[in-house]
Amino acid sequence: MTEYNDDLLTSKTQQKRDDSALQELGLSLMDMKPAERERLPLGDELKKALDEAARINHHEARRRHAQYIGRLMRESNSEQIIQALEAFHDPFRQQRLTNWVEQIMACDQPRDAETTLQQVLDFFPHGDRQQLRNLSRNALKARIADPTTASAAEKDKFKRERRKLMSYLNQLDKTAPLY
Repeated sequence: MTEYNDDLLTSKTQQKRDDSALQELGLSLMDMKPAERERLPLGDELKKALDEAARINHHEARRRHAQYIGRLMRESNSEQIIQALEAFHDPFRQQRLTNWVEQIMACDQPRDAETTLQQVLDFFPHGDRQQLRNLSRNALKARIADPTTASAAEKDKFKRERRKLMSYLNQLDKTAPLY
């Protein structure tokens, strides 16, 4: 006789809560821009359903389509999608990028910034090492020793080079796959 174990079964109420949560997640995916959705680990059928959702305007049709997307989410790798969305909405993303720029600016020589550059490349493996080195080197060269005696042109050059480095890090973050 086999032993009955209640711990392995989930209640209908819990299943409905889980289904409702996945449907809400599907609604948030429907509201995302197509370029943002490309970064997520979505299956082909789910991608097609989300693309189809963009053309549906009627409230009731959208609700039914959200239920369909919720069903597709149950059948797919929903845990991986949830983790990718959490990474996408990471509140510390901008702070992490700013900290890397500050660490690079704190270095005396461009080669001293190598450990920070390696951290960036470990986090964004699709990044271009040479471009990152060039941007950090240019920002370090443009750094001002004494801001009170620096000319306006020197200050502008430093701001421009620092902005280029920050812009490249933002670009890496926006194009990084989340899976």
